[in-house]
Amino acid sequence: MKNSILIKTWEALTEAQRRQVGKAVQSPLFNQREEVGLLFDFIIKNSDKKSFTKEAAFQFIYNKKTYDDGKMRHLMGYLLEVIRLCLAWEEWSEDEAEINLGLCRVLKKTGLTEVWERELTRAKSELEKQSFRHDGYYFQRFFLEQETWELGRQKHRGGVDNVADINGAFGAYVAINSLRQGCTLLAQQTLTNVSASIPYLPETLRLIEQGFFANNAAVETWHASYVALAEPEQEIHFIQLKKLLAQNGAIFPEADLRDLYVLALNVCIRRINAADKKYMREAFDLYRGGLARKVFLENGYLSKTTYRNVLNIAVAVGEWEWAREYLDAFQTYLPPRESDNIYRYNLATYYFRKREYDQALDLLRHVELRDMLENFDARRMMVRMYYELGEIQALDSLLDSFDIYLRRHKEGGYHREMYRNFVRFLKKMISPALPTCGNGKN
Repeated sequence: MKNSILIKTWEALTEAQRRQVGKAVQSPLFNQREEVGLLFDFIIKNSDKKSFTKEAAFQFIYNKKTYDDGKMRHLMGYLLEVIRLCLAWEEWSEDEAEINLGLCRVLKKTGLTEVWERELTRAKSELEKQSFRHDGYYFQRFFLEQETWELGRQKHRGGVDNVADINGAFGAYVAINSLRQGCTLLAQQTLTNVSASIPYLPETLRLIEQGFFANNAAVETWHASYVALAEPEQEIHFIQLKKLLAQNGAIFPEADLRDLYVLALNVCIRRINAADKKYMREAFDLYRGGLARKVFLENGYLSKTTYRNVLNIAVAVGEWEWAREYLDAFQTYLPPRESDNIYRYNLATYYFRKREYDQALDLLRHVELRDMLENFDARRMMVRMYYELGEIQALDSLLDSFDIYLRRHKEGGYHREMYRNFVRFLKKMISPALPTCGNGKN
């Protein structure tokens, strides 16, 4: 039972979502089967017990000794459907624009034209009040303008003259998404040889050149991102992108703004790789600005990769004081289960880069890293520190344990082979400095 889609889905839910599912199971709107509620109760009470099996659940629900697997599977499917509907409703209910549009469509079917018109006017007014002017805004506006046209057709036969508004909203939506896909493709090409055709992108670029979207801040910002990625050697494009990110940031939801910042960082990385070191400072400024806006948080958390990237770039440009304060300030945004280890590992890196080895070594001794590459890196730092401190015996012992770790973990790819060669080379190099043992072993 633990390996079923039902239980895997249940375990992935947050506590708040689980409470919502509990309410949905008790609501006739979502569930009208008493046995579904009993199955839910069984999961709540027994999920951490050894007796958490389908057979035990069947006995709990039906009080029958003869187990019916088909019946049990159907019941699990019914509960999974309740969870799916509950999650979908939760997502839908948080989107006011989607609710308003859905209500307009329902009222249209009732034939109550006056009520439909009033609700449509309210929906359009509410949409205009929001600060976002991203693709989602234009998507909703397109459908509301269609409803306006349909309302006019029913009231006046000839309809209303809002075709330009319909096409304008749809055109902006297509343009933004074409540019977004173009940016994604350009960013991926640095990692893979991926190639794809984006049908509306050439037309979008042509229309932008003709000034068709001159007053559209979202299209302008995404276009600046696309051009900066397409021609990273042209500094003027990056300057324009930075300007528009600062100027238009408020019109984008967090997810879109995060994507735009990441794409701008991608431009910096390309220039850094091309030996244009001033982009180190540009990358730092983007990270600092993005952190101030909390745009790098996903579901309220900062990924350990971003946490480390920010530290590395801050140290690289000599922002030591800022880097130290940053590690403390953003520890609270790290995933809770790994927070302490991620913090200690990065703080150790900070002291290592600062050549304050005693503090770095003390921290690394208390770090338990599950990620193999992080483990490799932590041991590499310790090796260098022991070597520079002249702690040859400690270094020899560390190299032995490192070698054992590398032999046990064979999935490290080329990193593993690189470190195995590194360990062998160092062992040979320090061998003359080791004291001779009684058994003749060096």
